[in-house]
Amino acid sequence: MKRVQCQGKIFVTTDDVARAVINFSQAAQKRGRVVKIDVPAAGGDAGEYVVELVLFPGEQLDVSDSPDEPVELDTAPLIRSLSARKLAWRPHTMPESETA
Repeated sequence: MKRVQCQGKIFVTTDDVARAVINFSQAAQKRGRVVKIDVPAAGGDAGEYVVELVLFPGEQLDVSDSPDEPVELDTAPLIRSLSARKLAWRPHTMPESETA
């Protein structure tokens, strides 16, 4: 589990989610993009909740190990979404045989 601190918010999430958020944030910063991410987090009365982050270029995102016990969160939709959003930023090119 990872402890994430950003924009005055502190929450705990899975290692996979933390890694995906870091990668997505870095990709967004390289492109000068402002992005919104709804991050699944562990804890609270419900056991699982969502933290909304709006990341700006240069935004500080601190991730560290958490002593919390590992928990299962529904992380697949977020990780798929972040991957798809990053892929959409890539320049679209046509093979030379298809150019005019």
